[in-house]
Amino acid sequence: MGKKIAILIGVSKYDHEVALPPCENDLRMVTDIIKGASKYDDYIVIGNSPKGSDAKSDIATFIRKYQSQKIEEVFFYYTGHGTRYSGDFLFVFSDFVKDKIEQTSLRNSELDSMLKSLSPALAIKVVDACQAGTEYIKSVGDLEDIFKKSATSNFDKTYFFFSCTSSENSVAVKDYSLFTKSFADAIVSYSGKTVRYRDLMAFISDDKAVTSRQTPLFIQQAHNIEVFCEVSDDLIKAIKGSDENQETKQQNNEAGQLPAQSFETRLVETIKTKAIEFCSEQEAQMSLSGMVDTVTAHDFGDLLKQLYDVNIEIKKSYNDITGIKAIGSWLSEEKEPYFAKVTYTEEEYEAKERVEIQDDYSDIYAAISVSRMFGRQKKYEYKTVTKYRDVVDGLQLTAPAPCNAIEINLVPKEQNISWYKAFIVFVFSKSKLAIFYKYEKENEVSWNQRETLDGQQWKTIHCNLKNTVNVKAAVVSIMNNISESIISELSSTFDVSQ
Repeated sequence: MGKKIAILIGVSKYDHEVALPPCENDLRMVTDIIKGASKYDDYIVIGNSPKGSDAKSDIATFIRKYQSQKIEEVFFYYTGHGTRYSGDFLFVFSDFVKDKIEQTSLRNSELDSMLKSLSPALAIKVVDACQAGTEYIKSVGDLEDIFKKSATSNFDKTYFFFSCTSSENSVAVKDYSLFTKSFADAIVSYSGKTVRYRDLMAFISDDKAVTSRQTPLFIQQAHNIEVFCEVSDDLIKAIKGSDENQETKQQNNEAGQLPAQSFETRLVETIKTKAIEFCSEQEAQMSLSGMVDTVTAHDFGDLLKQLYDVNIEIKKSYNDITGIKAIGSWLSEEKEPYFAKVTYTEEEYEAKERVEIQDDYSDIYAAISVSRMFGRQKKYEYKTVTKYRDVVDGLQLTAPAPCNAIEINLVPKEQNISWYKAFIVFVFSKSKLAIFYKYEKENEVSWNQRETLDGQQWKTIHCNLKNTVNVKAAVVSIMNNISESIISELSSTFDVSQ
């Protein structure tokens, strides 16, 4: 029987991206799971938010250690930022920067090559990735295609767990990412039993805590009988212990490690501690103004500036923004008390309706006679009728803000390249900020007439509104994302590789 090995990576701190504090706890919990499973012969934990060169060196060194041995299973886990780039998925490390993408990240295809060198009988990937600033995932299909190709081209048997599809964020709750927490909860639910990888997929798929906020992606090329582990009491204790230790740590931090206090004192202190994350109206306006200023001050780089004039419009309405209904629909399902409301419009539609029809008696006396003899017989038929219903058509902010949206117009300097528009829309509560963004190509119907397309999905970044540093970092990520996406599209159009 061959060896079973695991590679565990966690990145929570970034030099140029929004920090992901829960990832540190994610890695700790999964490490406890791998230890408690008592099935792996060896594993490596690459934590402390490594730089790209250090992480890739550690992975390569660990894999070389086992290249001459028979490998029954390799388990790979990653928690941190991720991004799609040039038809591949990138695992993003702490020094990630767009000018050194290859050095500061790890391509999924490169990881596959390294894992494939082990010729494992079974390959497992569990990826809990939150979108990085230059996130290129445009649709479920794009991401699914990448990992399907990865599974079918490189390994005999695989189970791939990916936290979310499309442009979604992997969501964190309390101290852990939802996806990793659900993975751990799935194991706990099989206490005293054998749990298959397929069982873990099924549990997460049914976990409303996950699926209500994000859409997990699962890809498998196996027989559905492959076992993750026997769920022992020790493993349960390890998982619950990891969770309880984190909660205790947080409680100690919140209480300042003070002696036992009265209920009244604890309640007041807890409220005051939580209140730190909430904004006054003035603080909210300052943060939102900073967001807008960061957009208007952004440097689009020499390449785009050689090809386009960039005009930024601060909009007081959502007029001419394509796809705004999608944000309204998102808002209608949100539980966070955002200062925004869904707007509706009346839509006409046709439906079949059962209606009574009157007997057509030309002779009224004949009608009375028939009625006396047989009783009045009602007749019905289905007719097409026009009805009206309210449908979502957008949103409206209900609290003061510097603007409603930002429109970025890219005016081409050459006649053979497309016009582009990018849109940034946001909603906010006392503590949360959700920023939506996308870019669209404009269809030219004449030299001075264009139609803005609606072919791209909205992408979303969530921030704490009071954390102005993170808000500005998120905006920089958005602007870089838009720039890189358009450059990538131009590169593809003119068949010039980057």
